[in-house]
Amino acid sequence: MTTIDIRAATPVDAPAIAEIHVASWRATYPGIVPASYLAGLSVEQRTTVWRDVLDAGRPHVALAFTEGEPRGWITYGPTRDTDKDSTWGEIGAIYLHPSHCGQGIGAALVAHARRSLHDAGHEWVSLWVLVENRRAKAFYEREGFVAERDAETFEIDGVPIEEIRYWRALP
Repeated sequence: MTTIDIRAATPVDAPAIAEIHVASWRATYPGIVPASYLAGLSVEQRTTVWRDVLDAGRPHVALAFTEGEPRGWITYGPTRDTDKDSTWGEIGAIYLHPSHCGQGIGAALVAHARRSLHDAGHEWVSLWVLVENRRAKAFYEREGFVAERDAETFEIDGVPIEEIRYWRALP
């Protein structure tokens, strides 16, 4: 089995994070997110965004490597949801390069975030997932998360997108 190494991301990792981000969205969201939005995603623009996020230090970003190459990343920190208190942490995003799904990298990243959130004093963790992202929902359910409530809707380029919150106890 391949060794998965995980470390905190730094601003120098912004291009790798952006590349994974764009590749993952383009592979995962056709038919869910408007094609024009996916086509307009730019690694260069995402690199700038990720450099700013990493410079700010919030949320926490961890990067997973196999064979010395970045394969996926996760963001986590205190919840942003206004209906939850400080005992709640949140996984904000997790993306893997499409060619490295199904290799245990996602599970390792979730375990890393869960440990870190627990060590920071959180008792619970939540995350939001697109309702139509069946593969992600099945993954989170395997990781012990349960759907909490009805879906909420937001828009991308005028197209309504539904997402649902999942949660679980920590660690």
